[in-house]
Amino acid sequence: MLRLFGTVLICFIVVLLVGSSTAFAWDSPQKYGVEVRGGFGKYDMGDVTPGIESLRNDMKKHSIATTLSEKDQGPMGGFSLLFRPSKHAMWEIGFNALLDVENKAEQQFGTDTTSAQMLMHANEFFVKGNAVATITDYFHVDFGAGLSYYNAELQVQDRLNSSFVYDAVGRAFGLIGGVNAELLVTKRVGVILGGGGRIANTSNFTYWDPVTRQRTYLKVIGGSRPIEVNLSGAYANAGLRFYFDPVTKPVDFTR
Repeated sequence: MLRLFGTVLICFIVVLLVGSSTAFAWDSPQKYGVEVRGGFGKYDMGDVTPGIESLRNDMKKHSIATTLSEKDQGPMGGFSLLFRPSKHAMWEIGFNALLDVENKAEQQFGTDTTSAQMLMHANEFFVKGNAVATITDYFHVDFGAGLSYYNAELQVQDRLNSSFVYDAVGRAFGLIGGVNAELLVTKRVGVILGGGGRIANTSNFTYWDPVTRQRTYLKVIGGSRPIEVNLSGAYANAGLRFYFDPVTKPVDFTR
């Protein structure tokens, strides 16, 4: 996951360097830019929470010395391509890497430790339409909403029962919305602080089964129905926006 995020970030930096060159130095009535951000997300997690509790209950049958670490939040980072066709409107195409959220159960046998963990991360792709409120020439607030697509990956490692599932992939479409406050520190660079929420429930998780040598649906821990990982929740982020030409007066968005 970190390698994928690193590759995407390198591509973003290349676009930024090219876009900041003199080839994009004209003052056009439509504004183009890029945004890079980092933040924090909180998720519903769906079947992950009861799943790790079920694995812990299996451990308690063998030992009462067990610990449980449940998490429903984790870091995130991403970038967006921005297009402002007018002073009060902006379109955004973006990507977020929802980084590792690990739930873990452990038990102690003397000096030996046995553990079970469920690790989740996801890729988020989205398109948003934003309404931009110009408070002053250098301070803007934008409100946006749009459609999103998710590619989530789940790993289950149960060392007590020697059961391991790697690279189980599920997908979903969803909705995303948010609000950002932007302070322009120059005519081309803005600092943003914002947050929002998403609604998405990834399902149909499949993984490669080395025994059957085919892709198999991943079931809930201790059950028979397909597992679901609910990514619905809130997020907060901060970042920078870089515009290819000025976005403050005396530039006229309407000409």
